[in-house]
Amino acid sequence: MSKPFSGRSIFLILLLASISIFLFSQWSFINTNFSPSKSQETFEKQKGVHIFGAEDSSSLYDLKGQNIEWITIVPWGFQVDYKDADVSFYDGDSTQLFDRISLVRDAGFKVFLKPHVWVDTTIEGKWRSEIFPLHYENWKLWQDSYKDFIFHYAKIAEQAGAEMFCVGTEFTRLALEKPQFWLELIQELRGIYSGKLIYAANWYREYEEITFWDKLDYIGIQAYFPLVDIKHPTVDDLTKAWKKYLPSISSLSKKHQRKVLFTEMGYKSTASAAIEPWLWAENLKSENIIFSEQTQANCYKAFFKNVWPKKWFAGVHIWQMRMDYKKDHMKEWAKLNFTPQGKIAEKIIAEEFKK
Repeated sequence: MSKPFSGRSIFLILLLASISIFLFSQWSFINTNFSPSKSQETFEKQKGVHIFGAEDSSSLYDLKGQNIEWITIVPWGFQVDYKDADVSFYDGDSTQLFDRISLVRDAGFKVFLKPHVWVDTTIEGKWRSEIFPLHYENWKLWQDSYKDFIFHYAKIAEQAGAEMFCVGTEFTRLALEKPQFWLELIQELRGIYSGKLIYAANWYREYEEITFWDKLDYIGIQAYFPLVDIKHPTVDDLTKAWKKYLPSISSLSKKHQRKVLFTEMGYKSTASAAIEPWLWAENLKSENIIFSEQTQANCYKAFFKNVWPKKWFAGVHIWQMRMDYKKDHMKEWAKLNFTPQGKIAEKIIAEEFKK
């Protein structure tokens, strides 16, 4: 025969029930009021642009008015050709770069520091993606020189408070054939730099095959995907084209449990902009150069329509904007090139970034 509840027992039961009800109500309130809505998820995406030229408060203010929240700054290293074993750079730029980052951050932007290695001489049609020292001794020399280069800028990024840092940009052969180097490099960089780390992989036969994505904070893609083979494509043409890439990108994000960030993406203001988006206007054959603001605008419309809303998508860093831009003084090749400034695309980007 069980004992009847005492007054003390009843009091404890009622107290525990009250506490449970209170905790549940707080949990419900938090989940109802603070779970991110679709619009909040979109708002949190990185809205960035690469900038070139000297920044000042006026030029940065103009970017702020276009709803840009991230600024990508590119310091350069140099290599003679793809076989060379030495990455050279100017290591006396610390103060100047620190001041640039500080100026940008003080203006209210977040900073993505994204070092690039420029290959001075293209031989056998091979560029940065083909860098691969051929002998063991050269490979050891290249590793040491690249570490000097990348650690130099990682230290500046840390000291200046840059929010994100790129460990490498478009080293296709090295990324795929020397993964251990990148694993060790990332681990060493974690001891130098406390912000977000990313690698910027080429869209062509690289980003899908990299094995070290889970050691980084994002999957980074240099998103110059060829979309069509026609000039003057419509938004519908470009929408159909994106559908062939999105499933594999989504699967990659799911596989590595990392969101995808377009570390670089841009379109020229030419009729052929979506055919080979990576080509510079200076390198186009004269018969291919047809000025078209509308094609550039359509490319951005298709991107914002098809890629931007995806839950696995973390944002974009557009290539590029000029701090010394003046519409009336643009050279012909600059008019055709990637900058959306003074063109239809500029307004489209500003409107979409505002959402």
